[in-house]
Amino acid sequence: MTAWQPAAAAALDALALAVLVVDRQGHILHANREAADLLDRPDGALSGQHAAGGCLGARHAEGRSRLHALIQAACDGRPGEAGGFLQLESGGPDEPGVSVCVSPLVDAEAPGRAVVVARLLRAQGRIEVQLRTLFGLTRAEAQVGAALARGGCLAEIAAELGISVTTARTHVARIFLKTGTRQQSQLVALVAAVHLPVACGAGEAAHIPAHAAKSPAHAPRTPAQVLRSSR
Repeated sequence: MTAWQPAAAAALDALALAVLVVDRQGHILHANREAADLLDRPDGALSGQHAAGGCLGARHAEGRSRLHALIQAACDGRPGEAGGFLQLESGGPDEPGVSVCVSPLVDAEAPGRAVVVARLLRAQGRIEVQLRTLFGLTRAEAQVGAALARGGCLAEIAAELGISVTTARTHVARIFLKTGTRQQSQLVALVAAVHLPVACGAGEAAHIPAHAAKSPAHAPRTPAQVLRSSR
C-alpha cells in the first residue's frame, strides 16, 4: 500500500477538485494541489494552512461552525450515515463561493478521519480546453461557449470578451452547429454532462482537421447526436 501513496497523491493532484483529509478537529492531514490553491485565495470561502497540521476553516463564522459540525459527524459516524453538503460564501464580491461535500474516510487503521471535497461555484477556464478538444471549437468559440454555459447573456459575453454582439452571434451559431445543440439551455446541459473535473494545463487543445469538422459522414458524433439517435 505504501508504494502506491506517491501515485495516489499525484492522481489527486490531477483533479480540478479540492480534496482534503482532516481529523475530527479539522486538522489537515493531506491536501491536494487544488486544495492548496483554494486555501491560498485571499478572499476565498475556505481558510487555513494547507501544510500538514493546519486547521481547515471557513471565511465566515456561520459557515465555519457548519463545516466543523459536518467534519465531526463524518469522523464519528459510519459510512453512509454521516457527512453532508454545504455552500460557503467568499470574502469578496468578485470571489466565487465554494460547494463542499464532507464524508467519512473508511480506513480501519486510522479511524476518525473525514474527506472534504470542495469546488469553486464559478466555471473556470479548464472547460474551454475540453470544449475545443471534444467539439473542435476554436479558441474564441470555446470562450463564448464557456460563458454561455455559465449562464451569461450575449451582450454581457460580448462586452466581457471585447467583441461585437454580431461576432458573438456568429460564434454562437457555430457552437450550436458543432455541438449539435439549438439553444443555450441545451448547451448548458451538454457542458455539464461532458465536463470532467481534471486539472488540464493551459496547453493547446488537440488539433482537429478542418475536413473532420465539415464532413458529417466522417466526423465523430457529438453526445447530443448520440442521445437523439438513441430515442
